[in-house]
Amino acid sequence: MKGRIMILALAVAFGLAAAYGTYQYIRHMESTYKASGDFVPVAVAKVMIPARQLITEQMVTFTQIPSNYVSPTVLGTPGEVVGKVARSDIHPGEHILKSRVASPGDAGEGLAMLVEPGRRAMTVAVNDVTGVAGLLKPGDHVDVLGTVNVGSNVFTSTLVQDIRVLAVNKSTGGQADPKQPVNGTVTLSVNPSEAQHITLAAERGSIRLVLRTPADGAKIGIPSTNMNQLAR
Repeated sequence: MKGRIMILALAVAFGLAAAYGTYQYIRHMESTYKASGDFVPVAVAKVMIPARQLITEQMVTFTQIPSNYVSPTVLGTPGEVVGKVARSDIHPGEHILKSRVASPGDAGEGLAMLVEPGRRAMTVAVNDVTGVAGLLKPGDHVDVLGTVNVGSNVFTSTLVQDIRVLAVNKSTGGQADPKQPVNGTVTLSVNPSEAQHITLAAERGSIRLVLRTPADGAKIGIPSTNMNQLAR
């Protein structure tokens, strides 16, 4: 019995010695790397980051890893990660690579990347007249006019002003897609209230887009116009 206890004690002692030796070796290697400057900062996901999710400070941590074990495309500073959008799911503990994130406003990543916080992408139907003769391009700014019947009167009102065009038909770039029709749809960047106003006017009457110059961002108060005001 005493012999078994002795063997067990020796096994524990040798195990502790081996663990201590391993710990000391790792500490030595770490000190060597740090002394030689071969550690680099690496961004690591703390939690599951779903695709199309804006990355916040709480989702990532930064650690030092020997450069020999790090991909050259790994991100290592908050400015490279925080505020970016995940292109695909990033799992906890995974190094965050350049190829896994995109910048908000990158049209190549889809329409959602162009929508600013607090705003929505809204598509309206247009034709050669209501869509400024097909001359609109993504990035232009427009006013939206609505004409509706109210009782026996017809009113035209400026519904919203200085609205950015996100897309024309299916093109979000500066040049129209030659395979798409000249006119058809225009996608606008609006807030929820503006979206309601435009929808009501489009459903109960008609809307028209008015192109603005890039040099004019002013919004002015304009009273509605009715048929009586056109009579002289």
